[in-house]
Amino acid sequence: MEVIIGILVIIILGLLCYLFVLKKELKRIGNDLDEVLMHDSNQLLHKKLVSKEIDTLLVKINSMVTRVRGKEIGLERKNNYLKKEITNITHDLRTPLTSSLGYIDIIMKSDISKEEQIKELKIVQNRLLRLQELVSAFFELSMVTASNEKVEYAQTNLVAVIEECMSHYYDDFVGRNKTILFEHSKSKCLFYSNADMLKRIIDNLIGNALKHSDSDLHITLTAGDEISLSFSNTVVDDSIDTEHIFDEFYTSDISRTKGNTGLGLAMAKQFTEILGGKISANLSDNKLTIEITFSGK
Repeated sequence: MEVIIGILVIIILGLLCYLFVLKKELKRIGNDLDEVLMHDSNQLLHKKLVSKEIDTLLVKINSMVTRVRGKEIGLERKNNYLKKEITNITHDLRTPLTSSLGYIDIIMKSDISKEEQIKELKIVQNRLLRLQELVSAFFELSMVTASNEKVEYAQTNLVAVIEECMSHYYDDFVGRNKTILFEHSKSKCLFYSNADMLKRIIDNLIGNALKHSDSDLHITLTAGDEISLSFSNTVVDDSIDTEHIFDEFYTSDISRTKGNTGLGLAMAKQFTEILGGKISANLSDNKLTIEITFSGK
């Protein structure tokens, strides 16, 4: 009997020691966790006590810390990106507004003829129209990125959509001694998509080519298991960064001087991805090719 009691006492003492060590280890882990969170450290927690339960706990805690750090880094990047874009927006909105105010000041304070006043007022009108275009583009992009509405799909003839968009720009291209060449092997290219979004994609790509190209625009459509649509033209600016060309507010120096918002290609990318497609750009020997692919099913 005394032997059994002695064994039980030893077991109890062993358990008490283990609980004491376990409590100390948990306290140490808690302190380490506080230290990690307090100093925004990427360091993970480690164990000093061999225990399956401690191992499981640390795996879960380290996983949580990693996720939290990932979210914090993502939020910091978005915050820095937002600051940068706010600066870009402010610059883009301020430029035509400041210019307009300058011309209005000239009209009001200078002794100029009526013809000169009309000339200056037309400049102001163009600046204000530019401002209106910018505000509309910013609003449209925000609506695209924030919209949670379900996209409605229907059988769509891509050839007809492209031809309709081309007709909108016909006079503009002719006025600049350029044209749009559309190559396709079939009179119809039917697949399930959203015609309105496709029009916005194609409209933005044609408009971009009109602004920044000194050559004809070549549009090529091939259909099979995948539908491939490419827009190719020679550009006057060879400094285009094709890795960032679809970023919001991306503009090269020449595009700013030509009044580009930097949003057209960003919206084209947004709509393409919403429709489940992919878009890419390639620049070679001043020839810019933007290619879009959709599933042909």
